[in-house]
Amino acid sequence: AEARYRGRMIVDPNDDGRLTLTSDANGAPSAPMEEEIDSKFEDFDNQTTEAEITLNIQKPDEESPGIVKQGDSKDPVVVFVRHGRTPHNQLGLFTGWEDPPLAPDGIEDARNAGRLLKMHGFEFDVVYTSWLTRAIETAWYCIDEMDACWLPMVKSWRLNERMYGALTGKSKQMIANEYGEDQLKKWRRGFKIQPPPVSSYSLSYPGNDYRRTKYVKDLRISLTETINRSLEAKRLQVHRKFPKTESLWDCMQRSIPFYTQRIVPEAVNKGKRVLITSHENAIRGILMHLCDIPEEAMNQLHLPNGLPLVYNVKRKCITLLDDGSGRDPTEVHDFGPAAQHLFRPCELDDDFFLQMEEQISKADTEEKPVLAA
Repeated sequence: AEARYRGRMIVDPNDDGRLTLTSDANGAPSAPMEEEIDSKFEDFDNQTTEAEITLNIQKPDEESPGIVKQGDSKDPVVVFVRHGRTPHNQLGLFTGWEDPPLAPDGIEDARNAGRLLKMHGFEFDVVYTSWLTRAIETAWYCIDEMDACWLPMVKSWRLNERMYGALTGKSKQMIANEYGEDQLKKWRRGFKIQPPPVSSYSLSYPGNDYRRTKYVKDLRISLTETINRSLEAKRLQVHRKFPKTESLWDCMQRSIPFYTQRIVPEAVNKGKRVLITSHENAIRGILMHLCDIPEEAMNQLHLPNGLPLVYNVKRKCITLLDDGSGRDPTEVHDFGPAAQHLFRPCELDDDFFLQMEEQISKADTEEKPVLAA
């Protein structure tokens, strides 16, 4: 079903990089971007956006692509869930590849996602998540609410959050005080702008984490790191090229190929129902690919913690699940001014597929050979 929420939505970016709903159309313009940032981003940031958004809302009593009827459903479905809140989120710290667990509120975020999916009758065949605790715990609590703890879980560093380099673990407010609000926005919101890289000897460098160096095999070898570490250890130590910093674009270069080259062939194309619990920037990259979101809008798309986003593989659109409260999701959750790109109308409706199935069935009947008496 399609529930339409219409109205004048005026949004202005605030200092936090988030968005605030306001009735004032004279919001202060954001700071100008550096020359290296595409002018499209500057235009998108500096303008007040007035948009009409049509949301696809699925009611609890409607058929879901995740429901198995008599065990013969072949329709694939992909559900994205951003991890629940962590202490770092609550303290306003850059988290990135740092590995805090879920906060009590974050555990409730994950459990609520599982309850909502169960209420709509979803069942899954496989779960994909990152190597970071908060995403893994979100998957645990979610499938625990669905009585599906037995589900196979595939973990990959390619679904990790963006690597924030030397900003990792630092307060966003402290960075703003030290470098200025303009620079903070550029590091947080610039599509191809990387924060300062972390040192090879920093605890925040992923290459110094034994858990990662032992199991990561799909990164090319770093000649510089291999030589330096081998000289220090006085024996050969092969070291891979772990990221020392990433822009949003860099993060997308690993998350999108993992979806298209791993998840799609081994799960989606086989009709499996997929749950992906990951991080905002990793999920945003995949959604950019699936929903054709323009680059200049990417950093203006916010994904709420613990909210299931159902991607209908056939109809090529994102659906939200009705929680039964009757509330407008755009008033409850902050999706940002780029929400109109995420919640676009579905390309194909159910009638189209019913007609196609009828035509195929009719063609098969007509092609059957008539046996001689």
